[in-house]
Amino acid sequence: MAGRKTFRKVITSDELIAQINKENVKLMERFLKNFATKRSPKSVTVYRSNLQIFFCWNVENNDNLFFVDFKKYMLLDFFDYCCTILKWSSARYSQMHSCLSSFSKFIEDIYDEQYPNFRNLLPKIEKLPKEAARKKSVFAKEELDGLMAKLGEENRIQEQCLLALMMSSGSRASELGRFTVDIIDENNTAFEDLFLETTEEIQVKGRGINGKKLIRYILKDTFLPYYHKWLPIREQIMKENNQSHNHIFITKKGEPATTITFRGWAERWNDYLDKPFYIHSIRHWYTTYLVATIGLEQELVQDIIGWTSSDMVAIYNDSTAKDRKWKGLEKLKVAIEKENQNGSNNN
Repeated sequence: MAGRKTFRKVITSDELIAQINKENVKLMERFLKNFATKRSPKSVTVYRSNLQIFFCWNVENNDNLFFVDFKKYMLLDFFDYCCTILKWSSARYSQMHSCLSSFSKFIEDIYDEQYPNFRNLLPKIEKLPKEAARKKSVFAKEELDGLMAKLGEENRIQEQCLLALMMSSGSRASELGRFTVDIIDENNTAFEDLFLETTEEIQVKGRGINGKKLIRYILKDTFLPYYHKWLPIREQIMKENNQSHNHIFITKKGEPATTITFRGWAERWNDYLDKPFYIHSIRHWYTTYLVATIGLEQELVQDIIGWTSSDMVAIYNDSTAKDRKWKGLEKLKVAIEKENQNGSNNN
């Protein structure tokens, strides 16, 4: 068995990708072609990226070996590299592990006649223990309003618009980049004109080629002021960079912004807050705001956010009993007032 190697921190480059063993490229492309019939384009992109990372490592550190000839210790070397050099989390490690396992199973099932001795070795490679769950950040509206003000002071108008959309719709990070100017129609409203209703469904979380698609509802008065403020700036950037797409959020070069872009902005927002900020925390805040602060019925909140079960409302509602608006408390107030009034009359 060969000795362990010292690895350089190289992930991918066009030069390395061009050097990948042609037989490995053939297997990868055949696998991804089949994978694309069952999964979304985003999942295909993630798997392609993972396989390119793996095979670029193989070019640099494992003699560009044909994947079918891999030994367990070679895979272990790769995952050691992921842990010690790339400093991957257990979740990122598991994602790569699942990708290589699926790739191996495909070869084992489909190429069994060409490579009868090939076996999926990934079950022999242990996954990392799951990390402790991130401590939940529960924000008050005043904190988010303060963040919005800070972004305005620094003229980060697009980031204000993004935060406004998050606070007005509770959208996931992956959904934010799918909002386009075409699906925002100020005359297309719902729920007594309080919400904008997107003119088309957008893809939300879900497996499959197209995933799950839903109409999204946006609190009109919370979102539109920032949207109107951002649009002319967006138009100017698009014009300067000769771009013509319809995505609301863009990069400095006018290209569609991605989830990575949004998370980069959100990371900077931590400078203005006294607790960790992450995009999904606003999905919790939005649910809590609608249920506890405003007092909307759970069934209505379920419809607004697009959940199939009202149980999700309870999961995302971070309020305690004393934070909520209870209709019964109004009855209690009236009863106490009557009792006090009767007591006064008796005296």
